[in-house]
Amino acid sequence: MKKKFLAALALSAMAFLPLSFAGAADFMTLDSASYDAMWAKGKTVKKHGLLENPMHYGVEMRHGTIGSNQVVVVTPYTAGMYISSTEDLRLLEVPENFKDVLLSNQDILFVAPAYMPVHHLISYSMETKGSNRSEHLVIEKEGKRIYPRYEMNPVIDSLMPHSHYVRYFGFTREQILDVPYTVKYVNGEGDLIDFPVTEKTLKRMLEQEKNFGA
Repeated sequence: MKKKFLAALALSAMAFLPLSFAGAADFMTLDSASYDAMWAKGKTVKKHGLLENPMHYGVEMRHGTIGSNQVVVVTPYTAGMYISSTEDLRLLEVPENFKDVLLSNQDILFVAPAYMPVHHLISYSMETKGSNRSEHLVIEKEGKRIYPRYEMNPVIDSLMPHSHYVRYFGFTREQILDVPYTVKYVNGEGDLIDFPVTEKTLKRMLEQEKNFGA
C-alpha cells in the first residue's frame, strides 16, 4: 500500500513540472504576459555600435563580424525586443496588432546572414539595391539538404532591418534545434560559406537568447 501511495504521489508531482522538463531545450515561446515583459524590457535597452548590427536582433549562429559573413538566428523574442528598443530610433510605426501578429508567428525561426562588401565598392542605386544579399542557403544534415520554406510575416518583416544585405531564411524550430548539421550559403560576393552547428553552438544560442539585450 505504501509503495502504491508513493508511486501515485510521484506521478502527481510530475504533472506539475514545467513543460520545459518534458523535452529538449528550446528557444523561447512567448505568451501574452511574457510578451508584455519583453516589450517593457526592450524600452530599457540602450543601443551601442551600429544600430542595425545583426547582433542587436538575433543570437549568434556563426561567429564573426558583418564584413566576415556574420550569421544570426532571429527568434520571436529577439525580434520583438529589438523592435521595442528601436521603435523611436528607427522611426518605426508599430501597428496596434503587432502583439497578436508576433504571438501567432512563433513556429518559424530565421537564419539571417548579413554582409558588408569589403572587396570592392558597391553602388547603392535602386538598380543594385539588395542584389548582394545571400540568395541560397541550406541546412545539410546526414548528406541531405534542408531548404528554407518559410518567409517572415510582412508585418514583422516591415519592422526588421534590411541593411547590410541581410536576408531572413525561415526554418521550423525543430529543424534549427536538430543539431548537428552544417549551414551552407552563398554570400553577397558569390563565395560559398559553410560552418557546423553543434550541441555547443545550440547551447550558446539558447543562453544568448535567455540573456538577450538587443
